[in-house]
Amino acid sequence: NGLLQDWTGHVCWCNPPYGRNVKYWVEKAYRSYIDLGCTVVLLLPARTDTSWFHNYIYNVAEVRFLRGRLKFGSCLNSAPFPSMVVIFRP
Repeated sequence: NGLLQDWTGHVCWCNPPYGRNVKYWVEKAYRSYIDLGCTVVLLLPARTDTSWFHNYIYNVAEVRFLRGRLKFGSCLNSAPFPSMVVIFRP
């Protein structure tokens, strides 16, 4: 479980499971950045209306919104939501 491990090293990349628990992954990234000075890169749904976006990302991390909708693997349909890359960088 990635939430139970320390995220240390030069750069930590994370594509967390999307859903209700994404907020815990975002908070973990934020804490690893603030407390440990880690660089953390997250691929996330672009949910700018959520509390986790405003509490941990907005005005704290670098955000890059991706154009269009992502397709994962050999799926026929793209994701039903836009995506963003969030970078916590000391």
